[in-house]
Amino acid sequence: MNTLSNVGISAIALAISTLAFSAMAKDSYQIFIKQPNANTAFQYIHQVAIHPRCQNCHGQVDEDGRFYPTVGEQQLPHPMNITTANNVVLFKDGEIFKQVPGVALSCSSCHQHKNGNKRGMPPGNITAEMPGFVWHMPQKNMVIPDGITAQQLCEKWLDPAHNSSHLVQRGGKDDLVTFKREFHEHHVTLDPLVAWSWSPGPGREKAPGQHQDFIRAVGVWIDAGAPCPQ
Repeated sequence: MNTLSNVGISAIALAISTLAFSAMAKDSYQIFIKQPNANTAFQYIHQVAIHPRCQNCHGQVDEDGRFYPTVGEQQLPHPMNITTANNVVLFKDGEIFKQVPGVALSCSSCHQHKNGNKRGMPPGNITAEMPGFVWHMPQKNMVIPDGITAQQLCEKWLDPAHNSSHLVQRGGKDDLVTFKREFHEHHVTLDPLVAWSWSPGPGREKAPGQHQDFIRAVGVWIDAGAPCPQ
């Protein structure tokens, strides 16, 4: 009986180990850490981009053209029927970001400068590097739609029509110098809303890996010429 029990326990342990190894083998983050190159870097970048911490804020567009944020791991429509009609609109005054006044029930009505300390409370984050850059949605051209592939995301992010806003022109495939400066060194590295994805507060799963890993991955990808997966 003891022998049979030991055999059974060993078989279960082997099965668990096999499943864990299989899951790790498919984890783009782990692959990038072990084999950092442009391809593994962008696969990890894609893994982060389609995670709820990123995709929720980048929003969804419904069949009527409404652009709205989603919330939670299930990516449900934001409570209170929030859409970009409620979005904070920022402008730059020197190096300080300021809000255009008069937006009804704007993001900053609920989202403060730090995460709420209880599960379900509104998240928030600010940094000294980007003063005044408060919680808000990106523009509609920056939506990360459900089912987007790594190749499609890469091509989208390298297109200035989809990576830029009224606040910044980020370059792209034909201007990698500007793209590296504005997308990698500024947006990915300094943006408090990007950094928040790895410190999302109680009850929320953080984005895969760590913020510094993501910064590194974007750098590896761009420094290699920003190739898109095929």
